Amino acid sequence: MISSCQSFFRSSKVIYSFAVANQTRYSSPQLQYFQSLRIHKEKSIPSILNNLLINQMLQFDWVVDQGPKLVDILYSICGTRITNFLINNTIGKVFTAGENLESVERYLSQSDSNISYIMDYCSEALEGLEDQEKFYDENSSIFRQTILECAKNPEKKNMIAIKVSSLIDLNLLKKINQARLNIFEMFCKISQGKQTITIQQVFQYLKKEGINLNENEQKQFIIGVLKYSQNEMEIDEITWRYRVQPLFMFETDLNNNPAIKYFNNLNQEDIVLFEQFIERVKYFMDPALKNKVCVMVDAEQTYLQWAIDCFSEQMEAFYNQNYTLVYNTFQNYLKQTKQRMDYEIEKAEKFKLNIGIKMVRGAYMVEESKLAKQQNKENPINDGYQGTTTMIERNLEMLIKNIHKSPTKVFVASHNEQTIDFVKEIMNRYSIPNQGDVLFAQLYGLSDHVTYQLANEGYKIYKYVPFGKSEIMIPYLLRRAQETKKVLQSSSLQTLLLIDELKYRLYFK
Repeated sequence: MISSCQSFFRSSKVIYSFAVANQTRYSSPQLQYFQSLRIHKEKSIPSILNNLLINQMLQFDWVVDQGPKLVDILYSICGTRITNFLINNTIGKVFTAGENLESVERYLSQSDSNISYIMDYCSEALEGLEDQEKFYDENSSIFRQTILECAKNPEKKNMIAIKVSSLIDLNLLKKINQARLNIFEMFCKISQGKQTITIQQVFQYLKKEGINLNENEQKQFIIGVLKYSQNEMEIDEITWRYRVQPLFMFETDLNNNPAIKYFNNLNQEDIVLFEQFIERVKYFMDPALKNKVCVMVDAEQTYLQWAIDCFSEQMEAFYNQNYTLVYNTFQNYLKQTKQRMDYEIEKAEKFKLNIGIKMVRGAYMVEESKLAKQQNKENPINDGYQGTTTMIERNLEMLIKNIHKSPTKVFVASHNEQTIDFVKEIMNRYSIPNQGDVLFAQLYGLSDHVTYQLANEGYKIYKYVPFGKSEIMIPYLLRRAQETKKVLQSSSLQTLLLIDELKYRLYFK
């Protein structure tokens, strides 16, 4: 056994030397510090070998870029059962905690006491299902079970992540997304470039569109929708965007107002589906509120995001009254994120909101660029990696600076060490404590050395722990590989530390 292991290390000498040579960020004392932590000590030898294999495979662009085609080929040759088994026991072992909540519980039982966790059941919209409503109900139930699991260890402050598209009909979500854009456009049409519009202008516009509100309906719109007194007449854009929603989740009587019906243009079947969605949300959010388990609402594609923001805003207003329970996610690879962030900060200040914001670079770049090209539209993605870096640093500084003005929790979900160093410097500049309102997170299987370093420096740090069935995890894994390609291909330190751990196990160090 020992001789074969020695042979392995002779054959891996090139990999180890390459990792050392390409690891330029850290000095020799810093390397020794990371090596002393033994951050992979909980992994078995087969697990370490699998990590090394996957890390090396993902160094090649063609493996990452052609991942979906390679998986399709595997399915055609090996069939579903064998392919799922292979993926679950190779790349799935590196980047996910398993197929169910029980596997996550086993992982957490061996976890570091200084690190908290975000449990992410990676379900999202799946087209072509025979019983979609059953699928959405099952997802809501799993979210609830995950919240109750988090509640077992309140001192850890573990959280969960959800995708709205896993809870509601995809076509309905697209309709609501367009309805919200139409509401934004209506303000622009009425205002003609001015800062405000009047309530009377709104009613006149609706009348031209054939919507005549009687006195009670006008009163409901003013008091119920806008939250105005009868004497207030002018509406600024922030108020319009925040108060006027395509559909209301927690004040459902407002959905019967003719103005709201005009905005969303939904039929009775759509309304029934929306009401079922509300029940699913309440099913897991009520125990989340009771147990103070935070919920991250993940970002999705741009053709869904305005609808997701609509629901996130309403969930924040309802559940974040005394405690920041709901977080919304902002993808900084998108050009529109600057505008969205400006709105978010102005809204929080104006309405004295407790807001939670998770900042990421993004997860749908390949899909978004391809879709824009197909539709002959402007690419919504920033120009180059540096464009996204500029965007996320600008937005992070604005958010952290705003913490002193209004209750704001900022989640920095990043593997980029330059970005993390930038955040540390901004926190120091604005006197934000390490265990205060700025939190950090990295994905399971990525940048473990960053996670441990932040934990040892006293920052509040989380690990994102994805889990789920094969049919939902495989799209997740393929997207994560493409999204984090730059991180995966600069993981020399990860490789070095994995090989170091093998040496410790086999008494070579």
